[in-house]
Amino acid sequence: MKKRIFPVSIFALSVLALLFISGCEKESQFDISVNNDEAIAKAKLVEFISEHNFAPRFGSGAVVPSTIKSGTISEQENNLDLSTIPDYSYYQRLVERAINPDDYECGPTFIDDYVNHSVENWTNNDFLFYSYFGGIAFDYAYVFDNTNGGQYYGSDSQFTNATNRTFKDLLRFWNIPTDILLRDAHGIIYDDEAKVKAILLLYGYPEDDATYAAGLIKTVFGSSTFMHYRHPLLTFNAFAAPADPYFGTVKKIVMGDGIQEAYDDLGFGDVAPQAILAHEYGHHVQFAKDVEFEYTPEGTRRTELMADALATYYLTHKLGATMNWKRVKQFLVVFYGIGDCAFNNPNHHGTPNQRMKASTYGYKLANDAKLKGKILTSEEFIVLFDAELPNIIAPDAN
Repeated sequence: MKKRIFPVSIFALSVLALLFISGCEKESQFDISVNNDEAIAKAKLVEFISEHNFAPRFGSGAVVPSTIKSGTISEQENNLDLSTIPDYSYYQRLVERAINPDDYECGPTFIDDYVNHSVENWTNNDFLFYSYFGGIAFDYAYVFDNTNGGQYYGSDSQFTNATNRTFKDLLRFWNIPTDILLRDAHGIIYDDEAKVKAILLLYGYPEDDATYAAGLIKTVFGSSTFMHYRHPLLTFNAFAAPADPYFGTVKKIVMGDGIQEAYDDLGFGDVAPQAILAHEYGHHVQFAKDVEFEYTPEGTRRTELMADALATYYLTHKLGATMNWKRVKQFLVVFYGIGDCAFNNPNHHGTPNQRMKASTYGYKLANDAKLKGKILTSEEFIVLFDAELPNIIAPDAN
C-alpha cells in the first residue's frame, strides 16, 4: 500500500471552533492527582499538537462532495474522510451535540445525558486529545482490518454471540452478495503503538512524529480519564462502508463497543446490537442495489429512513429475527429519540417521528404479508418504500 499524505485543507478544521471545546468550561490545567507519567504525557501531547500543523480528526468544516454514488466512496478526494459514509459522522454529531449545550436541535435527550455524564471530569485538553485522535479505532478497522479471525463485540465480548448470530442471519435474509466483513472497534487499540502509528501515517504525520505521538497517545488514553482505553466515546459509533479499491478494503460493517455498551447501560442490551447491525446491513442492501446517496438533507433522510425500515422488516419478520414488535418498538422509541431536527444539515437522518414511522412501515410489511413464508426481495422493498416515503415524511410526522 502506498502512503498517501492528506493535505490539511481536506479537514479544514479549527480547534477553537470545535463544538467539544466551546461547550466545556472546565479549566485546562492538568489534574495534580494524576501520576507523573500521565501528566507529562498530556503536557507533551498538548505541546506536540500546538507545534505542528496537523488538523483534528473530528469537528465541522470537512470538505465533502454533494453527491455520493453507492460503491464510489474511493473516488472521493480524501478516502479517510469517513464523514461521507452513512452513520459514521452521525454518531459523532451526537457526541458533539451532547457536549455543546448550545447546539441542541430537538432538546436534550437520554443520549445527551449519557454522553455528558461520561465526560463530566474531562478538561479542555482531554477534549482536545479526543478531537485529534478519537477516531483511530474506526479508521484502523476501515483500512486495515480485512482478514477473518479474532473479532469480538463489546469490550468483554458480551455482544459477540448475538452479533455474530444476527450477521449470519442477515446474510441469509437479504438477496444481495454476501462478501461483507463484520468488524469490531475497541478502545484497547490505543495500547498498540504500531497500529496507532499506522493510522497517524495515513493522516499525513511524518514517520518520526507518528512514532513519538503514538507513545504519548498510548499513555494518555490509557489513563483513568479515558477509563484505561475503555471510555465509551472512543468507540461510540457503527457504520457500513462499500469496498474501497484505493485502500484495498472490502465491504464492511464496523461495530464499536461504545455505542453498544451505551444502550446496554440504558437497558436495551437484548435488542440494541441486533437493531444497530440490521440498520447498517440495510445500507449494504442499498449499496448492492445502487441506491443513490445524495449528501443533502433530503437525500440522507431518504437513505437513513429506508435503512430503518429495512432493519425493522428483518427484526420482526417470521423468517428473520422474529423479535416481538412490542419490545422492538420500545427500543426504537428510545433509539430514534436521537432523531434530529437539523433540516438543513446534509447529515439529517429524519425526525424522531419520521424514523418511527419508517420503522413501523417495515414492521407492517413483515406482519401484514399474505404469505408469511415469503421475504420481499431487496428490489421489491426499495420500490415499496419509495412509494411510501411521502407519507412517512408528511407534515404530521415532523
